[in-house]
Amino acid sequence: MQQRTRIIQLIHVGKRELQLDDDTYRALLKRETGSDSCKAMRIEELDRVLSAMERQGFKRKKSAKPKQTEKRLSPKTQGKPDVISKIRALWITMAKEGIVRDGSETALDAYVRRMTRHQNGEGVDHIAWCDDEQAIRIIEALKQWIKRAKD
Repeated sequence: MQQRTRIIQLIHVGKRELQLDDDTYRALLKRETGSDSCKAMRIEELDRVLSAMERQGFKRKKSAKPKQTEKRLSPKTQGKPDVISKIRALWITMAKEGIVRDGSETALDAYVRRMTRHQNGEGVDHIAWCDDEQAIRIIEALKQWIKRAKD
């Protein structure tokens, strides 16, 4: 059902992009499928209409805005690993073992924000901005979390 709805949406976008008036649009539908309404068409018929619109010059475009905010993945360690890299490695390992649901950098930043807010009231927005003391506290908290999860 979802695929059918998506194709109908694309057909209506194609109608607008090709600047088809209602009579021309209905004639196109009738010519391609024998029906003058998308509502009565099967998916194969909707695909035929969409193909006909593409032959007339309609081009599908990707959505400009993603449906969800894209999650940032952890950057690769450059040079000598530091405390922050160890935190990232622990976080990714926890995600692979199923201890945390989301192993992205965005989720790690949210965890760091919560952990540092408890410590000083403010909270650090990104893991890279932690000082050594905060980073060590976070590593120890992650180690305890892993230990609890494995018990």
